[in-house]
Amino acid sequence: MVDEQTNTYLPDECWEWVFGFLINKADENLSSLSLVSKQFLSITNRLQISLTLKEEARPFLPLLFKRFTHLTSLDLSLIRNHLYLDDLLCEISNFPLKLTLLKLPHRCRFPVNGLQVFSQNITTLTFLTCYGTFFCNNDLSPIVDCFPLLKQLNLHHPLVINKPNFINSIHCMLSKCPCIQHLELRSTSFLTDQLVDEMCLFFGKLVSINLSGCHHLTETTLFSLVRNCPSISEIKMEGTSIGINTLEHSGVYPQLKSLYLGRNSWLSDEIIIMYASIFPNLQLLDLKVCREISEGICEVLRKCCKLKHLNLAFCSNVKLHGMNFAVPELEVLNLSNTSIDDETFYAISKNCCRILQLLLENCKGVTMKGVKQVVENCTQLRKIKLGRFRLSDENRKLLSRHGCYLC
Repeated sequence: MVDEQTNTYLPDECWEWVFGFLINKADENLSSLSLVSKQFLSITNRLQISLTLKEEARPFLPLLFKRFTHLTSLDLSLIRNHLYLDDLLCEISNFPLKLTLLKLPHRCRFPVNGLQVFSQNITTLTFLTCYGTFFCNNDLSPIVDCFPLLKQLNLHHPLVINKPNFINSIHCMLSKCPCIQHLELRSTSFLTDQLVDEMCLFFGKLVSINLSGCHHLTETTLFSLVRNCPSISEIKMEGTSIGINTLEHSGVYPQLKSLYLGRNSWLSDEIIIMYASIFPNLQLLDLKVCREISEGICEVLRKCCKLKHLNLAFCSNVKLHGMNFAVPELEVLNLSNTSIDDETFYAISKNCCRILQLLLENCKGVTMKGVKQVVENCTQLRKIKLGRFRLSDENRKLLSRHGCYLC
């Protein structure tokens, strides 16, 4: 322990600023700093904003909430005994907390009664997440009344006993909750294009949505979202049925910045080129495991000149030889598990001047000649991932001299 007199000359506000900087760099610093002195313990207690509860901690709730007075996030996902979840939420509501985020336990029954009591005293919640939660009938309906400030709702992989009631409940909730900005409905297997189109009527402020794993959804849903949601900037539709039926579509939607379409095996060059015309302001495009994509990716890069992050991992047929134009904004390029060769490296080194990260795991066509070319010409490159690629000490030194590290 450090003598209290050695650090009291700085006020708590200064230490809070220093600790906040350290916490942003490495989470483990918080616990170690609390051991230095009583003053540091008091400061770190105030800086603690998130807490994960286990069942064993229930008898100590008064002590925990008295110690951490600035909590904004409470994670109950590790609670195994779901039988007393309603009681636990009621007990938590007795403390003067200003929580904005609540995570419910995995695969629990939706605790309607507990949340209603919880919300009577804790009215600041803006983010509710449920993973694999069992829903019955109109379970979702009380959410709006309980948490009128709700902006983010995660309903990943809901387990639904009565689907038509649940669907009606979703409609009712969205119609009364205009503040929703982030919605996650991953692996909601019964969602259809028609249902999403109807829900879009209530998505006036939607910024991001995750519909990955909803295998019935096609590009009809994609177009419904961008057409009806003027603020939407991120759409995730991985593992859906996009590409099965290609639709002719006109119009441009500049609001979309991030598009995740991985694991859509029907996506073709023709389709992604069309998307590049429709979404010209894309900054992130994820097409991993889209094996039908080939030379078309070059036209995408030409049209989406603001693209910063491109994921082509496991796109086994992708070809970049035709990239004979500048790609000025690209910073992260993932080509892992593709059949790229040194000719691709030449195109990258010549045209991607701002590349910061290059991921090349399990690329059998990669040689050190190509790596050197990229490292020497792409002066801003800082991270290159080669997987099991073996480098000599000389080549490692070469990477180091250019400020690039291997991982």
